[in-house]
Amino acid sequence: MERRIDHPAAKMEIKHLKETETIIADELEKLEVELGIRAEEERIVVVRFEGDQAQVLMNTMRMKLQALHQLALSKKQPYFSRIDFIPKGGQEDTYYIGRWGVSKTPEYDVVVADWRSPIANLYYSGQVGPMRYETPDGTVAGELNLKRMFTIHNGELESMFDSGVVSQDAYLQGVLGSVSSDRLKEIVTTIQAEQNYVIRHPLNKPLIVQGVAGSGKTTIALHRIAWLLYAYREVLSPNQMMILAPNPLFLNYISQVLPDLGVENVQQTTFMGLCERWLKKQMPKIKELNRLEDKLTATQAERERFAKIAKRKGSLQFKGELEAYLESIENAILPEGDLRFGQAVLFTQAELREIFLRQLRHFPLQVRVSELNKYMKTRLKKAAREMEALLEKMTEERLMMLINRLPEGEERQSRVKTLLSSRDARKKEITEKARIYPKEFQALFPDMRVTAVYKDFLETLGGFEETVALLEKGGAYPEDLPALTVVMRKLCGIPFESILTMVVDEAQDFSPFQVEVLKEMESKPSFTLVGDLMQGIHEDEGISSWEEIRKEVFHGEVTRHDLVQSYRNTVEIMEFANIVAQKFPVENQRLAKPVLRHGEEVVCHGVKNEQAQLHYVREMVKRWQDDGFKTIALIAKTKTEAKVTHKALSAYFPITLIGQEQTEYRGGVMVIPASLIKGLEFDCVLVLNANREQYPLTPFMARLLYVMCTRPLHRLHLCYTGELTALVTK
Repeated sequence: MERRIDHPAAKMEIKHLKETETIIADELEKLEVELGIRAEEERIVVVRFEGDQAQVLMNTMRMKLQALHQLALSKKQPYFSRIDFIPKGGQEDTYYIGRWGVSKTPEYDVVVADWRSPIANLYYSGQVGPMRYETPDGTVAGELNLKRMFTIHNGELESMFDSGVVSQDAYLQGVLGSVSSDRLKEIVTTIQAEQNYVIRHPLNKPLIVQGVAGSGKTTIALHRIAWLLYAYREVLSPNQMMILAPNPLFLNYISQVLPDLGVENVQQTTFMGLCERWLKKQMPKIKELNRLEDKLTATQAERERFAKIAKRKGSLQFKGELEAYLESIENAILPEGDLRFGQAVLFTQAELREIFLRQLRHFPLQVRVSELNKYMKTRLKKAAREMEALLEKMTEERLMMLINRLPEGEERQSRVKTLLSSRDARKKEITEKARIYPKEFQALFPDMRVTAVYKDFLETLGGFEETVALLEKGGAYPEDLPALTVVMRKLCGIPFESILTMVVDEAQDFSPFQVEVLKEMESKPSFTLVGDLMQGIHEDEGISSWEEIRKEVFHGEVTRHDLVQSYRNTVEIMEFANIVAQKFPVENQRLAKPVLRHGEEVVCHGVKNEQAQLHYVREMVKRWQDDGFKTIALIAKTKTEAKVTHKALSAYFPITLIGQEQTEYRGGVMVIPASLIKGLEFDCVLVLNANREQYPLTPFMARLLYVMCTRPLHRLHLCYTGELTALVTK
């Protein structure tokens, strides 16, 4: 049964939709015939091209296969908006905008414009009236006469309205009011003007995005990747782009966004994963991957001591001190004096310095020692041969003397036998010494394992006894990783990454040293750093101001853009979270402004004891499930508390315990420690034990609780025994 749409242009738009769907079906059929494969078939197409044009033909084949996939997706929703635009001095043109561009062949007339195309800026950047947009050929100014939005599902037009007749907020509220899924979704149809600015920021200009909780930072960063691949397709390929996320669980959570946007093969990892790739076998065992969990279970004094050390390790001053130390050991690494094998001089000190410090200066230190070892073996072999030759000559001379001096008889035979035995023993001795000499040569150089050199550096500084002890056992802390990569580069070299664009999510938790290490990659990648200082739970040891990164790392050559509109939370939830945010404001803080979407008030529920709290949790989970909510998070402060809660509740309903080792986000009801919630969102959140003892009035706890309170889309409850934390009271 056809849905009735109350709009004067409904019949005309339904007719246009059917015409567009026919064009898509025709184009799809043409490609299927050309490629010999149906769009719905999931199979690998293997085509081998040879000759000079092989790569060009292969790329063309890939593009056609991608077009086939996109046309198949376009059948269900060809477009989501229409704009009518009159360029200055021209005639009105109508454009339909969709997730994928659709062209009619053989004319290649554009039927649907790709959301990433320049003309789509008119949809994202403003309302009806005077408008302009940028094209590769310059600025086009004119008048936007119509901005129409559609809801199309499985090829059927379900609703439509025009901006200015029905508020665009109504459309946005309808989308945001739905329940969440177990994966982050693309938001092509609801990108707002401030988000559009971030997406379309030029490739070659580093960008820092300070976005409040729920402003869509992560999603927008992923859409930026899709846009860059479209706008710079002549110079960029997906494997030259990298996303750095906080943890594997978060990577899994965002895993569907890029494929939904038609983007595959973008590199996605964590800073830890990148370091493992660089350090390989020299990667130490990292103690407690989740440093936040350590801080949550530590005393205030322990946290302050830990933060002081971590902040120093993450500073650019520490990087400078380390690099100066590595330069000093380069000049001191050579053994003193000449290198001899017996009486033979293999290298004079001058030769050693010439080879090591000048001829091989462009190589890492371990490579230099290895090359020097090759030189040594060549000279050693020659010296051993010369020593054996000299021994043979001396033996022959003494043998002739014996023959000339002594008459034939037992004495001469005995003396000759002794002489030859001595010669053989000496030759054997030379051979044996030559065999073990390379080990002795290697022992002349200091231990050049990455962790050993880093340990020696820390010992010269003093004050890092815990780290030194851990390094001696083959371990390290997460904050040691930037330094270890610098040592690795100096000692062994690191394969350069051909990365042209890098997106760093939750960038406020990166240290300046970490960002600098990433910036020093060979290709000088274009950076997009997205984060929120109010969510900077590692502020005491890392970044406390974007200005620090702007000046020290990028030397002022970076654009900062603020996102202050929150699209995740209801007004009630965001206003509650802002109470927490205002307890300990960050530099130049701008409070989140929620989209006008109302919901239930936030509930702070006091109970007598732990058993009463569990009873309340069971009651709320059932109520929320009955209301149709799919993702419900019970947030515990620590992983120990999360385990206890999970064990107590698992007998009542299916519930997942999220741990550090988790790599897949499945949704449903879950217990999750506070250390793992960054970047995630849920329909409903219940914070456990939100009392004054667990959440004292400190900046660190304010940041942490703010993160918790900004995770839910629809419902937020805090349960507590004793007194409610002062962080949420006005």
